[in-house]
Amino acid sequence: MSDTDDDQVAAFGRTDSDESLVLMTSALASNVNSVQETPGDLFDAPNGAALIHACNCQGVWGSGIARAFRDRYPAAYEIYRNHCLIYLNHPVTNIITNLRDEDPHPSLAVHRPLGTALIIPPQQSDFILDRRRHWIVCLFTSDKYGSRVDSGDMIVNSTFAALQDLNEQLRGLSQQSSETRNEQPQGLYSNRFCTGLFNVPWERISKLITTVGLPINVYHPFEASNRRARPIRIERPSEDHQDCEDQMI
Repeated sequence: MSDTDDDQVAAFGRTDSDESLVLMTSALASNVNSVQETPGDLFDAPNGAALIHACNCQGVWGSGIARAFRDRYPAAYEIYRNHCLIYLNHPVTNIITNLRDEDPHPSLAVHRPLGTALIIPPQQSDFILDRRRHWIVCLFTSDKYGSRVDSGDMIVNSTFAALQDLNEQLRGLSQQSSETRNEQPQGLYSNRFCTGLFNVPWERISKLITTVGLPINVYHPFEASNRRARPIRIERPSEDHQDCEDQMI
């Protein structure tokens, strides 16, 4: 674990009112919020953008936004799936930070790709299908999915490690691009990942992003208007009016 990692881990703590892991407000005061949220559709991100989403380690994009990714980027899905199968067939240990452990150097042993990121360059066949040239970033934040999804605290641990790994990989891509003029992502975009089927509060995830320092444009669905429609008042006829109608019949 590097000195930078130690500084980031030190930014975490617990509160008496919430037993879940949170970031200490005092530690975040000097950090600039790198999360920019706006209503919209993630898949409308500009060409060259990297779309980030949370993934399981079983090679399955079966429901929720993962299914939408699979439908729009089938070639990227096959790369993700093969990546998972390699580690399922040949397990490799990955050491990540246990953010709830009060030990000075807390750690957890997990199996890759959990706690890592996979950056998939734009695939030509996906571009032909969807007319969008997007990078796809898989954050491996839960080992399983569905009813066997990891606990909220474990997902937070894995997300923190995956974001750190993504940050390191992006730095490497940037350096390679400056030396070889290779293509690199033109901005990071995501939905509120880990909040849907993984069921982790967005506040916990957004604080992880800010701590790592990744500038991410986060799209969320347009919210319906809070204004309530005025009820239609149907006035019942008065007795005098009803008597007049009876006399006319």
